[in-house]
Amino acid sequence: MERYERILVCIDRSVYDVPLLTYAGGRSRAAVSKEVHFLHVLDDTEHTSHDTAETSPPSIDLSREGLQALVAEHFNGHGQEHLLCELIHGSPLIEILRYAHEKNVDLIMLGRHCGRRVETDDDALLARRITRRATCSVLVLPEEYQLQADAIAVPIRDSECSATALEVACGIAATTGATVTALNVFHVTCGYSRVGATLEEHQALLEAAATRECARLVKRTDTHGVNVECKCAPDLHGKPVRVILEALGSGQGRAVVIGARGRTGAAGVLLGTVTEQLIRKSPSPVLAVKKKGECLGVLRALLVIAGPED
Repeated sequence: MERYERILVCIDRSVYDVPLLTYAGGRSRAAVSKEVHFLHVLDDTEHTSHDTAETSPPSIDLSREGLQALVAEHFNGHGQEHLLCELIHGSPLIEILRYAHEKNVDLIMLGRHCGRRVETDDDALLARRITRRATCSVLVLPEEYQLQADAIAVPIRDSECSATALEVACGIAATTGATVTALNVFHVTCGYSRVGATLEEHQALLEAAATRECARLVKRTDTHGVNVECKCAPDLHGKPVRVILEALGSGQGRAVVIGARGRTGAAGVLLGTVTEQLIRKSPSPVLAVKKKGECLGVLRALLVIAGPED
């Protein structure tokens, strides 16, 4: 089970920090974390064209002392963690990735809105970029969500990446009492009429195969004693994210745990951009699970391009 001994919480100095800190406290208690880092990056490029007062509410203290006070008031971990607050200047993407790597962080936590100062069509741009390039798992929280995860959905395929995500989800459930649903979204292909089958017959065959695939994955995964429910859902239009979101809406999961891998934007374990689309659209927290150290080469290249710290 992934314990997440070192957690990095990315503070945005916005109204969304309080629920993020509350959620981070619960994660630290469940994982019995040793260290929790709280990082706020002052975007230098942003401050060259906008005054600080224009990008943050007047009531928010942007000093290190203000950050420490915010954490002291709203973070409630297990009480034995070492808490560290950092306030640095630079590019949020570069500095968050750099800090996570240097501190050997196991989990990055941030809000989906993090880094957004103006309304855009992509309010999860920074979260997606961090998830692509991070060398550890990333937990992205939407603006409004349930603080407790009494149900966890794990979109899966019969792959090692999915097995890792399912094991992490079961480890979380073992400590929180949440239920776990392995959700296998199968694509209903065309061409069944050429072999004399009906849509219903074709879909039934695909669902049976998906059920066997799900059972194989659960069998070889350490579920930590948690009973995993397998559900298979048809994707009739080539839009698996819509099917997953419908499953979340029906109460099958209040948190999503999904495997993420790859060195490009195609980080999803299902079909290319599934993980990224969930980060953008899910009404529930999305934990993108990575093996520690993955994408290290990409991070090093990014840091070389960014240049040395000032």
